[in-house]
Amino acid sequence: MANLTTTVCGIEFPNPVWTAAGPGGADGPMLLRAARGGAGGLVAKTISVRPAEVPTPNIVSPFAGSLLNAELWSELAYRQFIDRELPLAREAGIPIVASVGYTADELALLGAELEKAGIADAVEFSIHYVGKDPETLASLARALKGSVSIPVLAKLSPAVVDLEATIGTLEAEVDGFVAVNSVGPALDFDPDTGRPLLGSRDGRGWLSGGAILPVGLHFVAAISALTAKPVIGVGGVRRAVDVVKYLMAGASAVQVCSLAVLKGQEVYGKLARELSDWMDARGYASVSELRGRYARALAERERQWEREGRQGRRAPALFPAIDPGACTLCGLCERSCIHRAIRFEEKQFLLDRKLCVSCGLCCSLCPVGALAMEPERPAPGGGT
Repeated sequence: MANLTTTVCGIEFPNPVWTAAGPGGADGPMLLRAARGGAGGLVAKTISVRPAEVPTPNIVSPFAGSLLNAELWSELAYRQFIDRELPLAREAGIPIVASVGYTADELALLGAELEKAGIADAVEFSIHYVGKDPETLASLARALKGSVSIPVLAKLSPAVVDLEATIGTLEAEVDGFVAVNSVGPALDFDPDTGRPLLGSRDGRGWLSGGAILPVGLHFVAAISALTAKPVIGVGGVRRAVDVVKYLMAGASAVQVCSLAVLKGQEVYGKLARELSDWMDARGYASVSELRGRYARALAERERQWEREGRQGRRAPALFPAIDPGACTLCGLCERSCIHRAIRFEEKQFLLDRKLCVSCGLCCSLCPVGALAMEPERPAPGGGT
């Protein structure tokens, strides 16, 4: 059975599936339910010096698997959170990551209070409302780092423009990174009334859930290429294979929020069990074996291209090839090919290479994995 234990900043977590700073960590009872649901780490909702005044409604689902939210930070007083909620969550017996915001003065104050209470194993700070200038972010990190003895993680917004400069400046100030926060601003409204779905003043909010998975994967892979410090992936996790992707992109663990809102607090344990099953089926013994596989595979592809004399050139021509034994003849590939390069005749897959632009969409849509992009070769069954 795969070993799901992961160590981040010297802290051992029983599995790499954690809560995220959001509704799933809103208070002590909620964090305890997450722990009972199988979470490997408890990340609490962000607290600040002043409780948030959250508009209503503040969470809607604009389409399946995603959320649009106008939530802010915690509505609870920071004193209550530190004195009551986090000590209650501590009863779960798994590591706790506090989340704090937003100005340097606020971070210093909240860090000092957390340090005095001694009830968090690590602390993350969000840059969601404080701009994108690397020097400003570094000053925030220093303010928090100077008030605590526990590891400090910087949670990055996808709005960061110069990632290399940001990581280069922050690396000396923090112990690790979390990526990414929700995407936005984002808007949706009722076309019949013209009224926004959210209660925020301008109707705008932040997008999370399945739609932002590729954004999160990009940031984790890019940050992991820039620093050896641990990176925690967050954004868009819906199933165990999404956890696998984050780990392979370089993450040490993942945080989950929207899925727990939509499906309940049991999702953490379900993801962990399915991750274990996925690893067992493929011979992975530990989480560390998955970590960074994407970067290694990318490097191997580059070396292969160099051996083939392809450096600086386009990738080799690839076309969809079918496994006839796996194909169920559902016809989805034919319907989704806007170039009309695919057709079936007498239950036989035919590809017109003159029309095919090798986009790969048909392969990604195939529900049974019967199609794969392969180097050019004679078409099976006499296709052109």
